Amino acid sequence: MRIALLTDGIFPYVVGGMQKHAYHLAKQLAKNNHTVYLFHCNESSRDASKLELFTEEERKNIRSFVIPFPHKSYYPLHYITESRLYSKAIYQALLPILPETDFVFAQGFCTWELLNNKTEQTPPIAVHFHGLEMYQEIPELKAKISSFFLRNAVQKNLDMADYAISYGGNITTLLKQIVPAEKIWEVPGCISDTWLTKEIKPVGTKLEFVFLGRYERRKGIPELNEALKKLLADTSLSFNFTFIGNIPDEHKINSAQVQYKGKLDNESDISKLVSACDILVSPSYAEGMPVSIMEAMAQGLAIIATNVGSVSTLVDSSNGWLLPTPYPEVIALAMRSAIKEKDNLQVKKEASVKKIKEGFLLEPTTNKLIGLIQQHIKS
Repeated sequence: MRIALLTDGIFPYVVGGMQKHAYHLAKQLAKNNHTVYLFHCNESSRDASKLELFTEEERKNIRSFVIPFPHKSYYPLHYITESRLYSKAIYQALLPILPETDFVFAQGFCTWELLNNKTEQTPPIAVHFHGLEMYQEIPELKAKISSFFLRNAVQKNLDMADYAISYGGNITTLLKQIVPAEKIWEVPGCISDTWLTKEIKPVGTKLEFVFLGRYERRKGIPELNEALKKLLADTSLSFNFTFIGNIPDEHKINSAQVQYKGKLDNESDISKLVSACDILVSPSYAEGMPVSIMEAMAQGLAIIATNVGSVSTLVDSSNGWLLPTPYPEVIALAMRSAIKEKDNLQVKKEASVKKIKEGFLLEPTTNKLIGLIQQHIKS
């Protein structure tokens, strides 16, 4: 097959869950000897045209198109305008090879212009809006206003698309309110088996918590900080907390028990830090299927996470604590419970690895998506 993969970046040139998903999909398609027309942008100091994280054999099956993302001066709803312009640039680059393309798989708004120019000759198009965060609650007025307009744009794209991708769980419930059920393909997120730990870290006398992700209001970091302050005030609790990500200075806690590692784009560095911990904390207001949770589970961590997006397909009482809300008192209660009941924590850590092995590994999950694409290409 010849697949046009339209993305707003792939790891490590752009860091984020969507970008990790696009990277893994491109890699698996190329590994299976499918031709990939890869459209992506670059927000790093690296040369994105080199695709250095792909093998030489995989690169032979990839035609890379690096399209600059048109960042404009900040103004309200700038992202919609920028995404529309980016989709137009992708469309112009894609147009010459569109007749030889069997299927188009697009992340977010990347296929907007193509959808507007869709004809009977256009190959089938599947669109993946990941977490549909604009349909989830975020405690910020600016986000609420932005979500209103984003919903309108998402609806237009999904109405024109042939298929909509869902991670499952609450994401499928949301999608069924937006598009006919027959358009929905349910394919969970996944990670490479290279993330699977060979040995789960034993629980020590002091629990090690970690947050992994970039700073966004929807990630619940202010609420996590309030929870941490409550726990740090209790000298009977023995724990450390590590933040991995670009946390602004004004949101950092000054404590010997809390450390900040900053933004990392090297998987081995991230894996080394995560595997030294016991519990990942992900107190988000809105999510898709967080790669950070899957990576932590594969490393043998228990999880404390909010029941948003498709998180409930990853986390339950067997491997962690699924929170009804990301409120400080709720987060603090779960963390306190983990500290007080750490004798039972090893079982949860083992359950996390088992869950990943059984349902969220790259090869079988991506092959499911490839199978769906093969079933729906035009003859």
